[in-house]
Amino acid sequence: MGSCRFVVDLVRIMNVRIFIVWLCLLAALRPLFSVTAADAPGGEAKPPEEGARKFYLPANPRAAAYMLGRLSNKELLQAPRVEPVFIAILERTGLDSKYREEALAGLATLHKTDRLSELLAALERLDARGTNSAPAIRDLTAMLVKSKSRDLAEKKSGLETLVAKAELPLTRRAAFAGWVTAEGKPNPLWDQVARDETKLVDLVGAVPLLTDASLRASFQPLIAPLAQRAATPELQQVSILALPAMKGYEAVNYAALAGLIRAGTERISVVRALLQLPRSFWQKESAGPVAQSLLDYAAQVPPDRRTEADFLDAVQLGNDLSLLLPADDGRRIRKALAELGVRVLVLKTLHEQMLYDKTRLVVAAGKPVEIIFENPDSMPHNFVITAPGAREEIGRMADAMMPDADEQGRMFIPKSPKVLFASKLVDPGSTLRLNFTAPTEPGEYSYVCTFPGHWLRMFGSLIVAADVEDYLSKNPEPDAPKLIEWKVTDFTDDLQRVDHHRSHSAGKNLFSSLGCVQCHQLGVEGAAFGPSLSGVFARWKGDSGAVLEQILEPAKAVDEKFRAQSFELGDENTVVGIVLAEDAESVTLQTGPSAALIQKIPKGSIKSRATQQGSLMPGGLLNLINKEQILDLLAYLLAEGNADHAAFKHE
Repeated sequence: MGSCRFVVDLVRIMNVRIFIVWLCLLAALRPLFSVTAADAPGGEAKPPEEGARKFYLPANPRAAAYMLGRLSNKELLQAPRVEPVFIAILERTGLDSKYREEALAGLATLHKTDRLSELLAALERLDARGTNSAPAIRDLTAMLVKSKSRDLAEKKSGLETLVAKAELPLTRRAAFAGWVTAEGKPNPLWDQVARDETKLVDLVGAVPLLTDASLRASFQPLIAPLAQRAATPELQQVSILALPAMKGYEAVNYAALAGLIRAGTERISVVRALLQLPRSFWQKESAGPVAQSLLDYAAQVPPDRRTEADFLDAVQLGNDLSLLLPADDGRRIRKALAELGVRVLVLKTLHEQMLYDKTRLVVAAGKPVEIIFENPDSMPHNFVITAPGAREEIGRMADAMMPDADEQGRMFIPKSPKVLFASKLVDPGSTLRLNFTAPTEPGEYSYVCTFPGHWLRMFGSLIVAADVEDYLSKNPEPDAPKLIEWKVTDFTDDLQRVDHHRSHSAGKNLFSSLGCVQCHQLGVEGAAFGPSLSGVFARWKGDSGAVLEQILEPAKAVDEKFRAQSFELGDENTVVGIVLAEDAESVTLQTGPSAALIQKIPKGSIKSRATQQGSLMPGGLLNLINKEQILDLLAYLLAEGNADHAAFKHE
């Protein structure tokens, strides 16, 4: 089944029907083979690190490249060091440069060439793949310009060829940066390309890529006039953006850029250039006219374009410049920009906490808002705004929903007029920019994650104010949540207090507010998604420390019955949950703490499945509460919710 799936995937990627018969024969005769020194493609194989899983690689180079492209960075680094692996490492982003240097050395040895020859060959390969290769090209450019000038001088013909043949401006600029580094001065290269507008644009664009600050600065007399006036807008724009790279000329370049802002010339490029100049070189005497010019520009931008990056950059620069003005003038500029602009807020999730990093957001009534929503957590989350007081109602409705996407591709979003705005689920490690218009009626609304079970804990207040500045002046920003990474050893002298003088009401409230009730049964309370907590103290022989450890470190001992599995389906979706039953035809899976989240998956639709390590339960559920509260929760578990238990008797 695995080799057939590989064949189908490869045919789809290559889009070459003629290879189907050949690939099927390959799959039948020798689908995959273990890489060894004898048969490794491209030379001898270096075995994977001790303890790594056995690695298999197709003999066909294109098939090998496809398979390596599906590996994570960690898996790729564990692969045997053969030619396709060296190439994959060299062209993979997110890896430390030492691994790319290792790959260059490995390829140079295999091909009997040298480091720079392989680096230029890699840039040529990436250029042929188009704009999606830009991040990798940037990584390799940084390696290229750090090379010794004498080594680059030996490759000048190769650099010239890359300048002439590359399709992407980024690749041509990388080659020019290497060429300039080899020359060590602007001329005679500048004279050579000055009459060719396309090449001149790329040469100017290469200057900020240079690592030698004095070499960058040597271009100032040539580039500064082009920033004021050039033959084409493109040449003027790239010249403007090069000015912040000129060390020693910051003050004069600030003055030149401020003049361009006031003249309304190439405003977008000038704004970006000014934002790159160190603030210490901004001049107070020109800050007022420049800020006013930006305010005038912002007022002319249509409201539906006020979430675009160009507008936001201009507003940021205007606000920053206003801080150099006398207090009243600066306040006037900031207030006017706030009324015109989009309020941009950053909201993040806290890893393994099931919490947002802010419990309050303040926006202006009826004004556009942009939220940059970052999710560094290990599970998906969304962002939903509800009508005042509707969080619990919407959360309970979401708990009962199947994981089916609506017409906008959103899951767990109830169809209710009390849902005012809702995003898609944001995957772990991803960022989403959310744009919406704030409600026109001032008041306290809620924002919440409606992934089943999360609403109990993951929420905050959206304050809609008639005047944001006035509200914030009267209601200072609340402190960020104080997190305590509790350990069992912190309770050495406290666990003896679990069984007396505790608070039943506090324990009961915590069992609910922490989300325990969403996944666990305790007596007649809760849901049977995770292990039952009835009799939990008996199972751990009355050891309070052992029970506490299961809460603080849920991944330490996961009952296999409750270990999650992930299923990659034929429609490219991935479903994660606990397997309830399985037979020859299907798998019955529960994806969340609700009977509505039980689904039967036909085995024919499953492409792959894997058992997940760790626990579905986050490890930081107790990080926001104090010792006494934790002891009350333990007492509530010990008593199995019974208010008459001796633990709640007070002498």
